[in-house]
Amino acid sequence: MSSEVPTYPGKNRTLSLVRRICQAVSSFTLLASLVLVSAALASCAGSSIKNNTADTTAKGPVQAKTNTEPKLQNLPNVELTAGLMYKLLLSDIARQRNSNDLALATLVDTAVETRDPRLAAQATRQAVVLSQYGTAVQMARLWLELVPDNLDVHQTMGNLLVIEKQPEQALAHYSKALALADEKNRSLLLKQISGTLVRYGSPQQALELIEKLATEYPDSADVTLALASIASKLKEYGIAATAIERTLSLDPDNSNAATFKFGLLLLNKKTSKAEQFASSFLKKHPSAILLRTALARHYLENNKLKQAEKQYLVIYKLDETSIIAPMALALIRINNNKLDDATMYLEKVLLLQPDNNLARLYLGDIAAQQKKLDDAIQWYRSVTEKGQLFKARLRLVDVILQRDGVDAAMRELEAIHAVSPIQQVDIILLQHDLLLEAGREDEALQVINAALADSPDDIRLLYARAMIAARRGDIAGLEKDLKHLLKIDPDHAQALNAYGFTLADLTDRYKEAYSLIRAALKLKPGDPYILDSMGWVEYRMGNYGVAEDYLRKALAKRNDSEIASHLVEVLQDAGKTREARRVWTKANKDFPENEKLQMVGKKLKGKRSGER
Repeated sequence: MSSEVPTYPGKNRTLSLVRRICQAVSSFTLLASLVLVSAALASCAGSSIKNNTADTTAKGPVQAKTNTEPKLQNLPNVELTAGLMYKLLLSDIARQRNSNDLALATLVDTAVETRDPRLAAQATRQAVVLSQYGTAVQMARLWLELVPDNLDVHQTMGNLLVIEKQPEQALAHYSKALALADEKNRSLLLKQISGTLVRYGSPQQALELIEKLATEYPDSADVTLALASIASKLKEYGIAATAIERTLSLDPDNSNAATFKFGLLLLNKKTSKAEQFASSFLKKHPSAILLRTALARHYLENNKLKQAEKQYLVIYKLDETSIIAPMALALIRINNNKLDDATMYLEKVLLLQPDNNLARLYLGDIAAQQKKLDDAIQWYRSVTEKGQLFKARLRLVDVILQRDGVDAAMRELEAIHAVSPIQQVDIILLQHDLLLEAGREDEALQVINAALADSPDDIRLLYARAMIAARRGDIAGLEKDLKHLLKIDPDHAQALNAYGFTLADLTDRYKEAYSLIRAALKLKPGDPYILDSMGWVEYRMGNYGVAEDYLRKALAKRNDSEIASHLVEVLQDAGKTREARRVWTKANKDFPENEKLQMVGKKLKGKRSGER
């Protein structure tokens, strides 16, 4: 390193100041020392500073990370006067103290005065950080004037012109930047440009510019992928499809492009083709987690749980840090009533993310279902996140009801405070449930009536009152509330099902009941409770074989005491007493204290002779 110091007027005084600044550099940022020494044209030891004008705090479209910028030539020979030193320090200190307007104004003034391209670049980036795009363009023009063949300045100018809604001028600068880039960095540069166009340009402008770039650079998969993305946003699906096929022909291993094609096929309702494409791509590229995750989510959303589980298991093995995979697997196992497996996956989630409150909520649900009430209470009380806290507190009330009784549960409920009308209804409905559990049906009805006086069109309150009417055999009351509810929401499957089941169970209006239940089943084809209702109405109409089929499907989907008791009754009346007894024995083991099962069981006693 040279020990010589450049000679200029006032050398000794200025050099002394530079040394004092260098000694105190710990009180300033690295940027301050770099800008200072750049302006002084010498370091503390007298050597030239390495070219580094990027502000690490800058965020936004002007960042150029291609590492292609050549060393700057013909830097200005500027005297480091006391006034210039003052401006440099003032700008940096003002920035540190969040006096951003003063910092920028001073830096702009200094860049104009010195005509140093590094200061012009720094002023450009700082203006962008402050969203002062007019000033940013002004400084970028100065930067461009000083270094007209610099890649970064052309990319930056193009980005700013996109923001300023001048796409044609932006294209010229982007083309120049691409011409200056070497082959190694061109792909990254194109990706950056495409990202800026998508983020900051209008969709139509972005599409036109990307199309022009795609014509200019027909062999760039990054550009054609960006073209596909923008075209899809504009619902130009034909252009998008052509572009994504071009992308995959240029880069057959591009998992981002494959994921986009999968989504585009789904968007255009080509579900089978999308699934086939994804499966084929994943056979060749099994570690393409982005596409595999999209496929798994698609299966999950369409209730194809076995296929979803298969994909999430692969993701779980490929990425041990994934939280999505074990969480999804836990939910699938909960749905399949494999609670121990679900617990294992949820514990994995907590190992990766200890403060995951959703996992804690589900672990509470599992413990409650397994009658591990103390564990359930502990899990529910450990939930602290605002979005899950209210649900956890409501479920906690139910567990306390099971462990400590109605009075303790009521006390816990009274401690919960609603923060929205929806939460207030949740509390009212739980209070109603507790009162019914305690046999205080009249009080439960009073609570619901009072709530409906304030919210006469609340669907959940109307449904709750209708169910109280059903308990009392009050068909007129049930019909009044459910007709009101269905007028508000004609596709309320639960209301349609309850209405139809009640008519089938308590009246001889079987055709009307069948029509209502069929409408509910059309809305939710696999719902076990609606399948149960359909089996029951078929039984009431004397169609024992059809009834048995529906009830077996329902019981296979949900091990439920009421569904089991219905199947026992159908089998018994169909003369299949031995099979009825087998179903009842299993159900009685699973639900030993269920009153309805005990009533049905009594009918089976003494019917061993002649049974089949």
